[in-house]
Amino acid sequence: MIFIMKQRKLNLMYLLLIAVFVLSSCAKSSKNSKFIPADAAVVSLDIKQMFEKSKLGDNEDAKKKLLETIEENAKNQDTKDLIKKIVEDPAKAGIDLREPIYIFTVKGEKNAAIGTILDKDDFAQLINTAAKEGGEDGCKEKDGIMYLQDDKNIIAFDDATFFVSESYSLDDIIAKFKNDDTKDTMAESDDFAKLIDSKGFIKALIPMEALEDQVDANSKKMLPEGAELKDLSLLLGLSTDKGEAKFSFECIAKSDAWKNYIKSSTDMCGKISGDYLKYLPKGAFMMYANINGKKVFDMFDKNGVFSQAGIEDQKDMIKKILEVIDGDFAIGVGEFKGELPEVGAYLKTKDASIADMAKEQGLNPEKGLDFGFKDGATYVAVGENAAFTEVKDGFDKGVISGRRVYVYLDVALISNLAGKVNNDAASAAQMASDHIKTVEFFDTSDTAGELILKMKDADKDPVEYLIDLIAKQF
Repeated sequence: MIFIMKQRKLNLMYLLLIAVFVLSSCAKSSKNSKFIPADAAVVSLDIKQMFEKSKLGDNEDAKKKLLETIEENAKNQDTKDLIKKIVEDPAKAGIDLREPIYIFTVKGEKNAAIGTILDKDDFAQLINTAAKEGGEDGCKEKDGIMYLQDDKNIIAFDDATFFVSESYSLDDIIAKFKNDDTKDTMAESDDFAKLIDSKGFIKALIPMEALEDQVDANSKKMLPEGAELKDLSLLLGLSTDKGEAKFSFECIAKSDAWKNYIKSSTDMCGKISGDYLKYLPKGAFMMYANINGKKVFDMFDKNGVFSQAGIEDQKDMIKKILEVIDGDFAIGVGEFKGELPEVGAYLKTKDASIADMAKEQGLNPEKGLDFGFKDGATYVAVGENAAFTEVKDGFDKGVISGRRVYVYLDVALISNLAGKVNNDAASAAQMASDHIKTVEFFDTSDTAGELILKMKDADKDPVEYLIDLIAKQF
């Protein structure tokens, strides 16, 4: 609704809504899906949960300061009276924050935000009061729908829903309220049902067809045979707990072409066995995966990757390299001692041909750089103590059990490397390392994965950092 407010009253409305969010109760359910087109990209916001995690609602001093700031911004007595009423009973704002707020866009052309009304009269009072504060007329009515409109923006509402948009016309919005046919809306979408059931206070559903206009012809040629963007969606989620932020993602395939492509892709990366984990120090960076080189080459060749990349003349050499790779690949970067860190990389291969090719190019092992083929692995070890057989005090095998891919970053140690790149990189890395301890990425199924940030303060929810930034504005 703040889309329609002029700048001098926007801050007041913003503050009013924060007060409502802080003081309201929360539940888990969903409505309003009939307003969202089936091909829209949707973001679901549980703003109440964000404020609960921020601990702002338990901070009486912060609430007092917030409400004092609202009253300082208010010019009319009606506004001040409404503020006091909402403080005594947050439900008087008329907004039901037991329901999520949805923001959606349709192919970048139309966008809107929708939420749930708890009490139409109370909500109308909130809108009218904010309008009056800004020197504008209040709500009007058309075909039973209340609305407030300026040159570009509209907020409309009935007994159950409010709808805010700068791209839909008033007639289009009213038509959405009047139409109970759920065909071609998220009300009949299995993907949207997954969005509702998924975890996180910020969640997103992105049907790939919503991005079709942004995909060029050459990129479309690289799609799997028979696969169309309309048959693939991406589900994203952000959730937090004390000392941890978790980003999840899942690919949702709705056609055999996509399902077969996903299966062939996962076949290229088998389950990790973990044979080389003992050689990796728990240092700045670690990546572990499993690669079937022959299947990688066959898939690249089938999809015309070599010709599209302009390396068709190198295909035979690439084939020779890839077809000897069959199993775990691991690389670890230790602590920085001097200009370069210690690095170890291990790749399960059928023979020594990759190491032999390197030697044919004039490379040979030397002090601080050891490479070759041993015990079924092609290896490279860089550093003062470079050695294939040196067992490190590193990772527990449980971190990679059942995975196809696992990545680990120690942010503080990585920031040391960034500091050797340039000042901008060093500054960004330092900012991250002030709050984040480690980053982990891994697959959770053939079509899903997680990115986990472990925070330095294990007793603080990461959302508190975000709210601290917002609070500083006031």
